[in-house]
Amino acid sequence: MIIYSISFTDKGDLLNEKMREIFDGSDVRTCFRKIRTESLIKWTEKAFADGDVIIFISAIGIAVRAISGFIKSKETDPAVIVCDELGKYAVPILSGHIGGANVFAEKICQYTKGIPVITTATDINGVWAVDCWAVKKKFKIHNICNIKYISSALLEGKKVGLLSDIIIDDELPDNILSGDFNMERGIVVSPYLKDVYKCNLNLIPKCIAIGVGSRKNADENALIELFEKVFQDNNIDRYSVYTVATIDLKKNEKAVIKLREYLGIEIKYYSAEELNNISGEFSGSKFVKKITGTDNVCERCAVLASDFGKLVIKKTVGEGVTLAVGINVNVSGIGF
Repeated sequence: MIIYSISFTDKGDLLNEKMREIFDGSDVRTCFRKIRTESLIKWTEKAFADGDVIIFISAIGIAVRAISGFIKSKETDPAVIVCDELGKYAVPILSGHIGGANVFAEKICQYTKGIPVITTATDINGVWAVDCWAVKKKFKIHNICNIKYISSALLEGKKVGLLSDIIIDDELPDNILSGDFNMERGIVVSPYLKDVYKCNLNLIPKCIAIGVGSRKNADENALIELFEKVFQDNNIDRYSVYTVATIDLKKNEKAVIKLREYLGIEIKYYSAEELNNISGEFSGSKFVKKITGTDNVCERCAVLASDFGKLVIKKTVGEGVTLAVGINVNVSGIGF
């Protein structure tokens, strides 16, 4: 985590010096009044580009004017907190939930014995916040504009539906009704972009494992093209993919390497023996078994890589490549 902090007075510098201690283990980049060499706007631009958290030890007006030209989206904006120079108050002014500004303000005040000034409606009313929950669970919020509809319903004490394709073992509020699809507003936790309620908030968990196979010297872009087609045809969000798997014989195939680089995620390699030990119904091929030692590579890899999950898309064939999709419904077991 990269944290930028800036101060403008001698007393502010003293608090700024404590930021590395407060956020021990993070990359804290401090800028002090006595040594600042660049303009505030240039500093803020850099902080917005690189930082996860920005802390102004100043008046709120200074911070508001500095960040106003860089605010883009609550999905991508960093957390911004303003502290007074004595540390009496810490005020989150941007990205309180998704960026974690509320939490960071509380952390600062635990150190300074100050007061975090939290203004988000769900927090001050003690209402469960769906966006905070999504961040905690590492779900991608697909349609972030719909958060307000879920939050407003919960603030008004209304019931909200929940459909999940993975196991949810958290304790949720009583007015979130799992499996009730007759609600006007609802939360959908799924790798699929489903329209279940009149107003859906789609949360994408990392729960998909892809199994792939490749003919020797297949075109290096063949798996990428097949992946895009399969996911588009089935309305699956690519964020949901947490791993790719194939047989160890194919680890040096260009198409496999290219897909791994394209997705930017880890790849797992299994031996024929490991794949043959999996029970289930697979699209077997005598030719594939003769070449690789197992009757099906992609489907068996998808099941094994998804922690023996469900095979949701069977063997799909591209130009010299194959792909199958498995889902791990127990996301907590993946290790995120």
